[in-house]
Order: sequence, then C-alpha cells, then structure tokens
Amino acid sequence: MIKNKSKPIVLLLITLLFSIGLSAQSVFFNYADGSNASYNLEDVRKITFDLDLMNLHLFDGSVYAWNVSTIGYYDFNDNPAAITELLNNANSWEVIVFPNPINTDLQIHYVLPEKDQIIFTVYDLQGKLLITLNAGNRVKGKHQESIDMSNLPVGQYVFRISGQKNTISKQVIKQ
Repeated sequence: MIKNKSKPIVLLLITLLFSIGLSAQSVFFNYADGSNASYNLEDVRKITFDLDLMNLHLFDGSVYAWNVSTIGYYDFNDNPAAITELLNNANSWEVIVFPNPINTDLQIHYVLPEKDQIIFTVYDLQGKLLITLNAGNRVKGKHQESIDMSNLPVGQYVFRISGQKNTISKQVIKQ
C-alpha cells in the first residue's frame, strides 16, 4: 500500500511514465479496496497533487481524484514490439500548423504514410474540447486543411490531429 510518505516516489514514477510516454500505452491503477481502473496515456493531459490527493486530468476535461493512500499499486503496459511500431508511425507523420500565433484560421499541412481516418480537435488548456472536425478517410500523401478558430477567445490551445494509430499535438496561440 502506498503511504503518504511515498507520494514523492509515486510522483517520480508517474512523471517517468509521462517523460517516456510513448513506451507506456496505458496506466493501470489497483486500489486498496480491490477495485481498479485503467487509462490510455494519450488521453491523459496531466497529473497533479493537492496534499494527499492525486488528480488525473484527461483531454476531454474529466478529472479523476484519489487519495494517494487508496492506491494499492499501479502498473503500465510496456510492449517493446508495440513501442517500435508506435515510434515508427509517429516519426513517419509530418504535421505543420501555421500561422502561429493565429487570428482566425489555422492551416494544417500534413503528410500521411498510409491511408487513415483523420480527426482534428482543439482543446483549451484546462482540457475542455472546443472544436472537433472529422476530416474522414484520407489517402497516403500530402493534405491541407483549415480550421476556423475566429470564435475562440485570445489564448493558448492544444491542437490534435488523430488517426487510427497515431495522435500528434501542437500548441497554438490565438491573438
């Protein structure tokens, strides 16, 4: 069982998971009461601590909180074959967003190494989903899209382009 004095160790291990985020696809929490939960790391925006509470913030705006002492142990999926495939896929995508900072429309130029189902999303820094654009099936090769962000207030946002096997996030500033 993780005790309060172990919180720095938990924080260090979770930070390590995120710093090597591509090598851990899911994190699994097993609680002292026998229940459990798992989360895909690509859905996790950040983890924060408030005294003895661990807060898991997801990109969809959800926040899950636990008392650190209720976490019996945790584990993560670390499949080397999947990691190699994930890294190869991620490195084969080319994504450019401009202008940045923007005033109205965000231009996206991207190159796909293979046919894929593409979705664009924009989140605020609290993880709230603001824009979703389903671009549909796209063939291998170069593509260009535009997202109207004129209705969003001035600030910082996270733009995500997602396919069936890959997601790339970019920070965008609106003037």
